[in-house]
Amino acid sequence: MHECLVCISISSLLTVGEEYNDNIDQTASNEEEDWITTVQPGFLLEYDNRSVEASVDYSLLYRFYKNNDEDNLDEFEDVQRADASALFFNGRPFTLRVSEVITREALDERDDNDLSDSNRSTLYHLTVLPEYDLRLTPTLSLVLGYGYDRLDYAETAGNDSEEHSGRISLMKTLASADVYARYVFTQHESDDEEDYDRQDYTLGTIYRLGGRTTMTLEGGFSDVEYDSGFEDDTTRWLVDLLYQMRESVALFGSYSQDFTLSATDGLRKTRAAAVGASYERESFNASTELFWDQSRYVRQDREDNAIGVRFDLSKPLARNLTANFNAEYEHARFDENNVKEDVDRVTLGTSLDYVYRRLTASLGYRYRVNESDIDTNDYTNNIVSLSGTVRF
Repeated sequence: MHECLVCISISSLLTVGEEYNDNIDQTASNEEEDWITTVQPGFLLEYDNRSVEASVDYSLLYRFYKNNDEDNLDEFEDVQRADASALFFNGRPFTLRVSEVITREALDERDDNDLSDSNRSTLYHLTVLPEYDLRLTPTLSLVLGYGYDRLDYAETAGNDSEEHSGRISLMKTLASADVYARYVFTQHESDDEEDYDRQDYTLGTIYRLGGRTTMTLEGGFSDVEYDSGFEDDTTRWLVDLLYQMRESVALFGSYSQDFTLSATDGLRKTRAAAVGASYERESFNASTELFWDQSRYVRQDREDNAIGVRFDLSKPLARNLTANFNAEYEHARFDENNVKEDVDRVTLGTSLDYVYRRLTASLGYRYRVNESDIDTNDYTNNIVSLSGTVRF
């Protein structure tokens, strides 16, 4: 058998769907219902040779409303979806990673509603990361790198930005762990927000205990200085723990604390925690997760908090037929300029998925109820959908 020196695979797909939505604007009164037709042609390309590993998942997602054609997604800048990446010179001292991701993202994270096309914008996200790995000893490396990160929103409300960063890392490989120290200096330039410089100092380890436990632990400090002289800082944490209790049962937990960038309101301090369990067998899959999130905005008088629980279930009914069920409850508290809002949100979903050779069909139902102490933000929403995908 001869190894493939240059491997190329390409496949095309076409997804067509119909959706009934009884409250397309998520309003408390005067609910507007509509039928929405979706058409999504696309392709998947994978390329691999001695110097380049690349993949491109690209499609055009059109959405046509029967009675509200002003809400159609039919402009080229709005319908593109992509996840493209390339790795050059893998396994060599110098590597180059390039990626372009095109998604539809929420502009205001308080209303990150995947059931609605409102409050969303197409986001083009480009990253370029060249690195040089200088091997000092068989187990010790000095890694030098440069990063370029660019965000472009199709909607003018989104805050376009670009970042240039230089980084240096020292990495040590031990018998049961990898230990590293890293420093990153970043220059952030924005169209709508004030520019700033950021410095990150990090110590971390990836620890493996037998075949059952894997833990990633990072601790560090970040300092931000704006052009106006305003400064802020935060301690940084990343904890990610996976314990494989049995072959079919896993427990997991995570905690993170860092600066992150919002779509419209600049930099924010975020903290997030989750703990859960999963069960996976050929006849039955299930998972549950408790989560908590907090965002405090650096240059805005705003704080967002959320706590909740998620549950997912998948059960094969026949060789080609699978039933799915998911549920989520979230309690959120939003505080902006001393205006407070408490929200309780319940989302339920179910679907039947059928797979036969190159055809995948799905019949689904989603229900959401949003109860707020601001009456105008209350709504209920029912969505029934039918879609089919053909690969060729």
